[in-house]
Amino acid sequence: RRGIVDTLTLLDSKVRGKSVEVSLQLPADLPCAHGVGAELNQVWMNLIDNALDAAPPGGHVGVSAVRELERIVVRIIDDGHGIPPDIQGKIFDPFFTTKGVGKGTGLGLDIVRRLLQQHEADIALESVPGRTEFQVRLPVAN
Repeated sequence: RRGIVDTLTLLDSKVRGKSVEVSLQLPADLPCAHGVGAELNQVWMNLIDNALDAAPPGGHVGVSAVRELERIVVRIIDDGHGIPPDIQGKIFDPFFTTKGVGKGTGLGLDIVRRLLQQHEADIALESVPGRTEFQVRLPVAN
C-alpha cells in the first residue's frame, strides 16, 4: 500500500502535466506483500509510469489492490489506445518498446517481469482499445 502511494507521489508532476485523473482504491486493511519494498516500488513505478504515458491528456489511470486468498492482486488500468494483440507477447522482452525514439528503452517491463519472478509473483495483461489492465499477483506476507 505504502509503496504504491509513494510512487504516485513521485509521479504527481507527470499526472498534473497530462491532466490525467488517477483513482486509487487501496483498502486500509490491505496486508503487506512478501517482498523487498524497494524492488516492488520499481514495479509500481514502471507500470504506473507506462499507464500515464498511455493515457490520453485528460484520461484516467486506476490503481487498485485487493486480497484474494493468499495473494494481493494489484490492478493498474489506463484508458489509452491499448496494446495491439500482435505485440502483446513481446512487451516483456528486453529492449522492446512501443514508445518513440528517445522516449523508452524497452527495459521497464523486462525489469518488472524479472522482479516479480524473484518475488514468486506473476503479471498478466488484458488490453483492448480504450482499456489496458496489468494485474500483479503477489504473495501475502506471513
